Amino acid sequence: MQQSEPIYRFMTKETDIFENVPIMNILKKKFPAYIGQAVDAHRTGRKFAREVIASRALETDRRCSEDPSYVDLEFYHKAMEAQIPTSVFPKKMGGLGWTTLAFGLWGEEAIAADIGLAALVTFNLFAFIAACVEFRPNVLLHIIKLIVAEERKGNPFFFGWSITEPSGGTDQEHPVAMAASRPSIEAKKVKGGYLLNGTKCFCTNGDLARLICVNAPVDRRRPLETQATFLVSTETPGFAATRVEAKCGQKASHTAEINFSDVFVPEENLWAPPGEGLRHAQEILSATRGAVALIGLGLTRGVVEKTVEYASQKKVRGHRLIDEGWVHYALAGLMTDILPLRTAILNFLVAMDFMHVVRMLNNPVTDIALKISPAKLINSDLVEQLSGLGPVASVVKSIKRKVVSPETVENFLRHGSAIKPASSDLAMHAVSVCADIIGLEGLTRKHGIEKIFRDAKITQIYEGPNQLHRLDVFEREVGYDYRRAV
Repeated sequence: MQQSEPIYRFMTKETDIFENVPIMNILKKKFPAYIGQAVDAHRTGRKFAREVIASRALETDRRCSEDPSYVDLEFYHKAMEAQIPTSVFPKKMGGLGWTTLAFGLWGEEAIAADIGLAALVTFNLFAFIAACVEFRPNVLLHIIKLIVAEERKGNPFFFGWSITEPSGGTDQEHPVAMAASRPSIEAKKVKGGYLLNGTKCFCTNGDLARLICVNAPVDRRRPLETQATFLVSTETPGFAATRVEAKCGQKASHTAEINFSDVFVPEENLWAPPGEGLRHAQEILSATRGAVALIGLGLTRGVVEKTVEYASQKKVRGHRLIDEGWVHYALAGLMTDILPLRTAILNFLVAMDFMHVVRMLNNPVTDIALKISPAKLINSDLVEQLSGLGPVASVVKSIKRKVVSPETVENFLRHGSAIKPASSDLAMHAVSVCADIIGLEGLTRKHGIEKIFRDAKITQIYEGPNQLHRLDVFEREVGYDYRRAV
């Protein structure tokens, strides 16, 4: 029996979270504004993905293949017009006030259309997450104001987070591996701050960023005990982006090697003191691993949707390819994997809003302060200066420690480490299945299947390779201590 419409719900509805993630119906009743905003963001993402991203994905990928330094600034300006890069900032500070769930639903749609272009926007928030983890109110206010002011002028403001070492990326994410590592970079204490020397690699936005969050030890022979975190201005003398990588996939998102030669970082830009760098990095990772799981989900959805569209139009032996039973079975297998994984990932995003550092921006005290304070006052230099005073910073730090306790970080690392490999592995499996369905034609550029294959592979590797995540889950579920075993 032939079907006249595509069979995949994700292709045909503006928003489907109430049907596919039943818990959202309960949240809608309890928190109508919260879910209402998420639904609006989801619709916005679907429209933006289809009208702006999908039409330029293959051409941008081609241009970036020819010239890795090419940036689709026209696309980024369209994203700025829609206020996407500043969407998570409070409304009174020039943003849209989006929650993690809202931004995640927007991102899922953008990724399903093209992860390269989506990453150009979404990865720019990783360093902002690092600022939220640090949560010095004056620093956070300054960064938000700076980004909003620049993007209102039409100037893209890129961030970077530099954690990966030339000798190994995984070493920077686990205490046992870090203790045995020998990083390239080192920070030397000098009067008024630190001098950074060495090389970092695979830094997202490394050649575009104006500010980069950098992990570096003050003694490379003892990286675990001396790891620190710094905020570095790329305009500082001695900083250089030495190479933009010609990558296999996600080409529209820049990745660069960066070099530090006596780069001075003032004391106030020390975000985590020596010995606290790994803790700071793991707090960031406890949030961002869930974001990489979202990438795998978006890629899986994207390749399945392209395959359903192709199979609905392709005629074989007098009928459509989509009408063949083996195709039903192959696609059904992917759909049954997508639905529970999507529920787990959206659960992670909701938990970020109610249980992680985002609570610092979305809590009764902050909400009241934003509601009763005029926007002009909130964005004034006076408030920024007052928020940096010792008593204020001390109170905020105390609250933040309670909100983002070590137990919270461990729990989010555990869940993030479970859904990230599940999602990225599914993306690679889905591309293989869909390529089999379409056949040799699917490996040509015009359908975008081979591009998703190239884009998906890195999701098994970055933000910690899947092997590390599985060991993380084992360690936390079983209570196994690798430090004691070594």
